[in-house]
Amino acid sequence: MPENELLIKAARFVGLDGLKKSAIDLALSYCGIQQCSPLHNNGPEIRDTSFIHIISSGKGVLKIQGKEYVLGEHQAFLIPAGISAQYTADRHDPWTYMWVGFSGLMSEESMAMAGFSFEHPVRSVGNESILKHDIEGMIETYHLTFTNELRRNGCFFHFIAHLIEDYQAQGVIGSESNLQSAQYARKVYHYIMENFAESIKIQDLANEIGISRNYLYSCFKEVYKVSPKQFLDTVRMEHAASLLVSKYMNIGEVAHCVGFDDELAFSKAFKEFHYVSPTEFRKQLRTKRMVSRPPRSCSTISYS
Repeated sequence: MPENELLIKAARFVGLDGLKKSAIDLALSYCGIQQCSPLHNNGPEIRDTSFIHIISSGKGVLKIQGKEYVLGEHQAFLIPAGISAQYTADRHDPWTYMWVGFSGLMSEESMAMAGFSFEHPVRSVGNESILKHDIEGMIETYHLTFTNELRRNGCFFHFIAHLIEDYQAQGVIGSESNLQSAQYARKVYHYIMENFAESIKIQDLANEIGISRNYLYSCFKEVYKVSPKQFLDTVRMEHAASLLVSKYMNIGEVAHCVGFDDELAFSKAFKEFHYVSPTEFRKQLRTKRMVSRPPRSCSTISYS
């Protein structure tokens, strides 16, 4: 089986190497469970995905954004994407932790609901066993099959949901204004996801919700870190890429399916987003499939 069809699995670690994940929603990138050696160190490093670590035993130190946290069991810490961080196991009582790496436009909102933020990257965790069970499920479905992907994503979303429930069980509630901003942002998010193939104007969305265009923009940008227009463009271009996988749709049909009446305008927008034209994208995809096709005699790689 070729390497790009496998998850790397070693020391209870897996990474979805070589797979391009959509920028929409949440996408699992890595997960694992590790018992660290004394002074085992990671970083300082800036990562392109966010990571959550949950400490099940032992101690260690996290250094992030000019602050230092001495951490132990029943604590968790978030390393957001794009933020430099370093974390080191204790010399005498090194920690054992489990972790999940992920990306997507809902990352920050989900983490805020789970009690993490840039200003407060550390929180306590109550029910570790159910979180460990979720990660075990992600690890065990390491082969890149469609059914395993569904199972893996199910475990991942359960993990996020359980983190949020664990935080809510601690009795922490966000401010009313923050909750209202998130509610407006989510309405726009879901509307765009369901209607991206139609003509969408941000002003019309603001009128429908009953708030100003500027306030809608600020609410959405606060939660998702992109403007509503940038989000709409991303949804359309990611969906267009998935449609181009099919050989039964021509470029004009793909353009229409993602809200473009003009094929040339679509091709220009697609190239700005993906750095290649729709035609070249489809050609590269087919070439890659031909190159990565395994030989008939290829044997399955087993893992201990």
